[in-house]
Amino acid sequence: MKGINVQIMGQSLTVASDAGDDWVKSLAETVDEKIKDIRAGSQSINSVNLAILAALNFAEELEHLRREHQELVDRIAAMNKRLSAAIDGE
Repeated sequence: MKGINVQIMGQSLTVASDAGDDWVKSLAETVDEKIKDIRAGSQSINSVNLAILAALNFAEELEHLRREHQELVDRIAAMNKRLSAAIDGE
C-alpha cells in the first residue's frame, strides 16, 4: 500500500491506499470542498468541529444513498417476481 500526499484544510496528509492516486486526490478534494462549504456558512468554527460536521454531512448523504439503493433493489426484486410469474403463466 503506497502513501499519497493530499491537502485538506491546508494540512498536508499522507493517505495509505491501494486505490490510484487520482481517486485518492479526488476524494481529498471532495472532503476539502465540503469543509470549505461548511466554513463559508458558519461564523468561527474550529477544525475539529469542521471535520465532525463534514463527516456528518457525508454520513447523511451515504444513508440517503443506501436507502435509495435498497428501494431500487426491492423494486427490482418485485419486478423480477412478477416477470417470473408472468413467464410461468401464473
